[in-house]
Amino acid sequence: MLGDHVAPGAPDQLIGPRADLPPAEATLARELEAVAHRAWPPQRQIEIGGWTLRASAGSSRRGNSVWAHGGVPDVRAALAAVCDFYATAGLPPMFQRTPVTQPAQLGAVLDAAGFDDTGPTDMCVAPLGALAPVATPASTSVGVTTADVPGDEWLRVAGQVLATFDAQRAGTLAVLSALRLPTVYVTLTVDGAPVAVGRGVADDRWLGIYSMATLPAARGRGAARRVVAALAQWAGARGATHAYLQVEEVSTVARGLYADLGFRPVYRYSYRRAPLSAVRDLPDARDGGPAGAGAA
Repeated sequence: MLGDHVAPGAPDQLIGPRADLPPAEATLARELEAVAHRAWPPQRQIEIGGWTLRASAGSSRRGNSVWAHGGVPDVRAALAAVCDFYATAGLPPMFQRTPVTQPAQLGAVLDAAGFDDTGPTDMCVAPLGALAPVATPASTSVGVTTADVPGDEWLRVAGQVLATFDAQRAGTLAVLSALRLPTVYVTLTVDGAPVAVGRGVADDRWLGIYSMATLPAARGRGAARRVVAALAQWAGARGATHAYLQVEEVSTVARGLYADLGFRPVYRYSYRRAPLSAVRDLPDARDGGPAGAGAA
């Protein structure tokens, strides 16, 4: 791999398991889901047993989905309440499905209700020490700036690459304004021009890497690596020892880069979303439909 390019035909090394995690990996998965939840706090949430129903402005699927981290007394009744919650929010009912989702039979219940399965994403981790600084060619002037709020240059680069900071900017910034964890916004400049950005969130031993964006003209030259290195340096000074990130299956170049940096997959998750027909036809446990299926 040269710069941030992935070699053609390189095998994907970041495909995580979707089920049957060993006990230690299942414990790690539960920790990472809790950390990621804190790093993207929903604007509104309610609890139904061990399910956290999240709703937020913007397009974030995590922020607009159910985190099913524990059991519920009656899955069908809870599912009906989920549909009511998201109908009130003007959103489609959606679950984030991981290998540690509870109850384990939830996937079969969602299949029967017609929920689709979209956005396969891998949660990956790496030791912070692996994310070392990158040597800069003598002919290039590279600068790195950090800030605790997103400045104009940061937003301009992010907005050209990430929909969450373009059409969905207002909603995204509203979510970020509620974040109470230490956060840094890194901007990389080349010969004085901003070309790449990233966002880091520190939470105990973890650095969460988010909002990575490189302008098309600057790709393949190590910009993303330098942003990651700057995030790691910032988090290391705050006691972090490991980094995590989430990368979608379709992001092939990013997946190659992160594998090359030393990230490994812990698990794969996806989003189970109800089409309108599924919501309309869902048997309601409160009206005598099947109750208790898969209850924890």
